[in-house]
Amino acid sequence: MDFLPVPNGIDYLSEVVTRLARPAEEVSPRDLKYAVLHLQAATEVLIKARLQIDHWSLVVKDLSKCTKEKYDRGEFDSATVAESMRRLADMVGIPVRKDDREAVEELAKLRNRLQHWGLQETVALVEKRAASVLDFLMRFVDEHLTPALGSEQRAALREEMDFVRRGVRDIGTYVEARRTRLHNELKEYADTTVQCPSCHEWALVVDRTDSKCHFCPRSWDSEPLAHAYEESFESGGIDDEVSSGDCPECWSRTLIVGVRTAAAQDQPIDMCFSCAKVFTGLRLCSCLEYFVPVAEEDICRRCLDRYMEMSGME
Repeated sequence: MDFLPVPNGIDYLSEVVTRLARPAEEVSPRDLKYAVLHLQAATEVLIKARLQIDHWSLVVKDLSKCTKEKYDRGEFDSATVAESMRRLADMVGIPVRKDDREAVEELAKLRNRLQHWGLQETVALVEKRAASVLDFLMRFVDEHLTPALGSEQRAALREEMDFVRRGVRDIGTYVEARRTRLHNELKEYADTTVQCPSCHEWALVVDRTDSKCHFCPRSWDSEPLAHAYEESFESGGIDDEVSSGDCPECWSRTLIVGVRTAAAQDQPIDMCFSCAKVFTGLRLCSCLEYFVPVAEEDICRRCLDRYMEMSGME
């Protein structure tokens, strides 16, 4: 069988490293755009190529609407990348790590933003996303795709894959160098440095006036940051239906319960993303408001004030 999808997928990878494996100042917005598009295409092609090796039907979205004849003519809707990765694990028996699956999902989100709103990302963020997905694809090709090909196909891909490997190392080295530099630069801010909801690096310093990720780099207003953080990391501080996200200090709706900082990544704390205050001993009132108890109080200050007011009225 002339297995065309594999060379096509490697071509896409070559295009990615050609555009990204160079100094940041030489990477243009056009390079970033096509790097994202080609990397998404490479991911889809190579994953589905492995599914096709087991059986052609595994790449079809809805087999009830497809025959082998339609498949051979290309007249069918293919499964999504997310569904294809699920089939790799469930139907082919190839395990996919959680962090690899998440990296591919983040790439898909980046591609969608690019298509609908244009490129709004920095070189650093795109290179980090690319490095993570490229790392997954290189392992996937070496461990699960290449061994399933014939000897002639493997030999034909060797030179192209060597080029891709060299480029991946350049991109990965850049990401690691930047991460190491920022780790040293931000040591004094470790107590208020959290993971960025955008790039997921431990490089976002929460500040009263200007919370900023030093990896992306991206600046955040406090409320959008709190919502994005809670959505990305599910730490349980913001909820539009209840008031549990109000800060007991500044009353902004930017309290995050269970945030983790660079100073102690395994020890969650409670922090306001507006006033940057860290709380200890927070309790949850019956009104679903967090408060700092004083003298064994078991209700928040607002409820206590309302109770006193009602008592006075009686």
